[in-house]
Amino acid sequence: MLTAWLIYQHLRSGISVSLVFANYLCVDFLASADFQTLWYMNGVWIYYLFALFLVPLCQNASLRRKILLFFLCAAFSVPFFSDIRLMLFSRLPLLFLGICFADYGARHEEIPARLAAALIALSCLGWGLLVYIVKCVPDDRIWAYGLYWFPFILIAPGLCIVLSLLAACLDKVAPQIIRGCTFLGGCTLEIYAVHAFAFQVFRDALSDDILYGTDKRWILLSVLSVLFAVLLARVMARLTTKTQKQPAQQT
Repeated sequence: MLTAWLIYQHLRSGISVSLVFANYLCVDFLASADFQTLWYMNGVWIYYLFALFLVPLCQNASLRRKILLFFLCAAFSVPFFSDIRLMLFSRLPLLFLGICFADYGARHEEIPARLAAALIALSCLGWGLLVYIVKCVPDDRIWAYGLYWFPFILIAPGLCIVLSLLAACLDKVAPQIIRGCTFLGGCTLEIYAVHAFAFQVFRDALSDDILYGTDKRWILLSVLSVLFAVLLARVMARLTTKTQKQPAQQT
């Protein structure tokens, strides 16, 4: 997918050798390169790197230490205000929340109803805050200070609980929907890569003034992207299976 994207960029306006290497090494976004493709892939290895330090600090830690680590993660995004890389580093507090909940889940089988209700209430508060920000705060400030992403610190935990409850209900009344979601869940990388490339090409073909969702053709493009991504995932799965070494037979 990355190769197709780089070939497209070269044919469209040209691309330097250094930018090719920056994209293949997944440092294009971190280096603020002029041409960036799958910026989130830069974040994947960054998040893994942070997890190596955060997971041991979080395990069996006191609530005070977890709160301190959370605010340290939040503070780490401050140097990137008014910088496009804030899209990546503003997600660190959310990453740490995920680590905390994973640690909690490893020690407890269920979340108490009172805690679940409190998290859902915070999620509703986060959605309200996000709506207020979108309606009342100038767009340049929203992007400069990560206000599109920070409300999800409040939203995500409660949203995960609601989705889990919904999935549990669907698993009883319509298990085929869960199986379909599970299948698509195994294709998320391909879906992300294909739709990002397709959307960029389509936007270039139209106009920079055409925003996502303002044209009905985006819906068709989204459906086609998912279908192609599923096909790509199946092909990659078969290639991976064929290239794996078969275990030696015991005599």
